[in-house]
Amino acid sequence: MEQQQILHPGANVYGADGAKVGTMQTYGGSYIVVEKGFFFPKDYYIPISEITESTDDAVYLSVTKDEALHQGWDQVPSNSTTTGESMETSDRMAATQTTGYQDQESLRVPVHEEHLEASKHMANAGEVTINKHVVTDQETIEVPVTEERVRVDWREPTGDMTDDGVAFEEGSIDIPISREEVDVSKRKVQTGEVEVTKERQQRTQKVTGDVRREVVDVDDPTGKATENKKSKQRAR
Repeated sequence: MEQQQILHPGANVYGADGAKVGTMQTYGGSYIVVEKGFFFPKDYYIPISEITESTDDAVYLSVTKDEALHQGWDQVPSNSTTTGESMETSDRMAATQTTGYQDQESLRVPVHEEHLEASKHMANAGEVTINKHVVTDQETIEVPVTEERVRVDWREPTGDMTDDGVAFEEGSIDIPISREEVDVSKRKVQTGEVEVTKERQQRTQKVTGDVRREVVDVDDPTGKATENKKSKQRAR
């Protein structure tokens, strides 16, 4: 861009996609020097013509972060003169080695792990069948019955003379007799009932499963990185 930009060292530099590119350390006549940060200590020399807007604490570019990092702007321009408000790159790097990073950034790496969660649902565990069948038993009862019998009693004669005209006559006399006979019938009697009840009983069941967790390993061939031992502990 040809218009004059108001630049402030220490301002955050953002790409057109809103992603942070780094922090502006200094600026020259045609470029700004952007240091990416503590974890990626490489300077980028971004042309001022790529700046679309700038404020006291932010600078916005016309290209995305990925495009800014792959334009070859990590090489020092041939006209690497800077204004009086900035220092030469070599001097700034030397000062950084002596005093440490002036604007250190931290990168948070989320670490995850899995835990088991149990849920319950009703499932068919089978069925119970109740059957009724008929069993025949023999039952004996005692029933009092009445029957008639004929009893013949002989009585002594009185000795009186009779003249009824009946003498020495043969014949028979039928005397009907009766008796009670037992008629057998059946009646149904309820002797009880069976009550079927379903009950729920609670028990404890152990559930085992494989879970995953993320472990952070630091590969530092320089031997200069420090690792907090607490980071190795599993978060609960």
